[in-house]
Amino acid sequence: MKIRFHPLFFLLAAFFVVVGQFQLLCGYLIGIVAHEIAHNRMAKLRGYTAGVITVMPYGGVVDCGDEYNDSDNILIALSAPFFNLAVATFIVALWWVMPDVYSYSHEICLANLALGVVNLLPLYPLDGSRVVTSLVKNKLRAVKALRIITITCGALLTIGGMAALFFTKNISLPIFGLFLLFGGIFTARQQTYYHLASKRPFVKDYTHGIIQKSVYISQDAQLFKLLGYLGKDEICTFVLIDGDGDRVCEISETLLGQLCFENELSVPVLQALQNQNKS
Repeated sequence: MKIRFHPLFFLLAAFFVVVGQFQLLCGYLIGIVAHEIAHNRMAKLRGYTAGVITVMPYGGVVDCGDEYNDSDNILIALSAPFFNLAVATFIVALWWVMPDVYSYSHEICLANLALGVVNLLPLYPLDGSRVVTSLVKNKLRAVKALRIITITCGALLTIGGMAALFFTKNISLPIFGLFLLFGGIFTARQQTYYHLASKRPFVKDYTHGIIQKSVYISQDAQLFKLLGYLGKDEICTFVLIDGDGDRVCEISETLLGQLCFENELSVPVLQALQNQNKS
């Protein structure tokens, strides 16, 4: 997972430092890193790998793309804000048994709570927008509507936040507005998660030799679980086993690659084989 920081993040970081909120800045850094790790972990569990993630003031810029199915998209999108909310809940519970840690964990709790709640909003590039586009049938119309709403909200928050600077020194509102403007204009053109099959994990590095191994796995295992066994320094042969423990058939990496491109990764491997035979 490659991470880069957008200039808006450094602007918000500079604001926190100037107003003496360095601890809150550290809390946001911890929350954002946890947010992106949760996205990346769920993506790997579903058979995807992360591309370059741009860290913004309220999380990373992540878009749904067209390379994975709706159920995977929803799981990947919701994993991070729910993880942030779980961290915040855990910290609050910790205060009951260890009140002394409040002064050290208050900022971390606040940052995770804000990241969790804000990222559930149906605005680009927040995770809520990915959930909405996955739930509706007319995705093109949904994307257009969300982009218009996002750009409108971003413009209003930016203008309103800049006007409010005459009365307060808080620049987080206009920064959030710019964050939404950037997301509404540019996020739909980006894609952060890529199908593992499209990244060609089947290409091997023969420089130091290759190990051949057999993996015995249930015929009901989903395709993305088989992808997790692949490596550039070994060749896998998958032996499918039925409910009685009997051998059903063998699958090579080449055949697995074909099945992954022709089916959703959540499809059981035996069903994927049957689909191929029908076609």
